[in-house]
Amino acid sequence: MSLRYRGADYEPTSANVEMTEEVIGRYRGAVVTRRVPKQPQTQGRIQGLKYRGANVH
Repeated sequence: MSLRYRGADYEPTSANVEMTEEVIGRYRGAVVTRRVPKQPQTQGRIQGLKYRGANVH
């Protein structure tokens, strides 16, 4: 699937991350869950990131 934003075409990328559901509480009688990754990801820097034409480090 090809996407377009403000005239620029791009292909979406999806991260294949295994998720698990965690119960975080109850709200008005319903169980509330959230999805968390099984393996925590490391916070790496994105190479080649630009903001308004300037390189972001």
